[in-house]
Amino acid sequence: MTPLLSVLDRKLLRNLGTLRGQVITIALVVGAGIATYVTLQGTWDSLIYSRDAYYERYRFAEVFARLKRAPDAVADRVGAVDGVAEVDTRVTEIVNLPFPDEPEPAAGQILSIPSDGSQPAMNQVALQSGRWPAPGRSDEILLLDNFAKARSISPGDELTVIVNGTRRDLSVTGTALSPEFVFAMEPGNAMPEPDGFAVIWMFEEAVAAAFQMEGAFNGLVLRLQPGASEAAVIDAVDRILEPYGGFGAVGRDLQESNYFLSEEIGQLEQLATMVPLIFLGVAAFLLNVVLSRLIHLQRSQIAALKALGYADLQIGMHFLKLVSVVVVIGAVLGIVTGWYLGRGLTDIYTQYFHFPVLRYRLDWRVAMLGIVISLAAAVIGSAIAVRQVVRLPPAEAMRPPAPDAMRLDLPAGVVGALDSPTRIILRSV
Repeated sequence: MTPLLSVLDRKLLRNLGTLRGQVITIALVVGAGIATYVTLQGTWDSLIYSRDAYYERYRFAEVFARLKRAPDAVADRVGAVDGVAEVDTRVTEIVNLPFPDEPEPAAGQILSIPSDGSQPAMNQVALQSGRWPAPGRSDEILLLDNFAKARSISPGDELTVIVNGTRRDLSVTGTALSPEFVFAMEPGNAMPEPDGFAVIWMFEEAVAAAFQMEGAFNGLVLRLQPGASEAAVIDAVDRILEPYGGFGAVGRDLQESNYFLSEEIGQLEQLATMVPLIFLGVAAFLLNVVLSRLIHLQRSQIAALKALGYADLQIGMHFLKLVSVVVVIGAVLGIVTGWYLGRGLTDIYTQYFHFPVLRYRLDWRVAMLGIVISLAAAVIGSAIAVRQVVRLPPAEAMRPPAPDAMRLDLPAGVVGALDSPTRIILRSV
């Protein structure tokens, strides 16, 4: 290490000790900004990663259609539509689930699954506990996992369901999740109630027999070919299903669960952009104030350094190094705090959005970007003060700074009516 750097580094340490109160304050503000960024950006990244992986692995459909009733042969016509890659029909109905000592029954939705015990072609089911229903058993079902937990229902328990006006006791063999119900909410309800809405997966033969839908379907899901026009496919599907009481097909973006999940992810992304900027803007302002005051107090030291041959760039970098130390301290504190808070925020989201796996994941690129953003904000905030150092001639720096020109821009009559203390206060303002 050269003597030049050794002298400046010792001066840097002295400055940090002298300004420890301001250093701690600014580091905490920077840390708050980085912690907010790491918390929100990491949670946003975790939700995006979990959603995309979940949708891909369990083959989440891209178009959804509901209708009153159509024969199975209509599905072939839908499959022939240009742009459709895959079609899956199903039978689905809304049911009631009465519970003892509760005046109002819980709502539920029955969805058919293949009677041979295989997974549906789309919107597949992620088993969370228990087992799959045994083929041939019309009384065995899978139950939505978050409803089962809210109601303390375990595999092997019986669930009473009013199916098409008939009271039936069904055996819960397992609990499950599906990408179709990441955000499970009763149709027409404004808020999700984990214990108020159930999803029941039941063999297609049993569901069709219960609702007189043998050889027919009232629900349709599609996957599209790469590059296909979703709008054109939806128009064609609506024309085919209109004679059968079609309610209008919708794309994935308007599917209820995905819509609420996407809206929350979008809001989280906006917060991850705006909120940290507020903290970092305040930190930049504070750095400019502190550094300007420090330079004002160290004019004679700066002049001496320049007179001894230190270059303007070296002295300017010395003050930028001071800023960087403060920012790095705040950034490290912010990353650690953000990681801890991000895990907590992700755990909160698991109460509303249900994935097979949702864990907070801190991408190192998020942490590095947070440090870079904070350093950029600090450099911008201190640029004016550092520029004063670089442009200050040694001879001028050795003299006390000229007092600020103070003038009161008011009519002479108004100024004359004010006493001296008031005029001094107004000029200072």
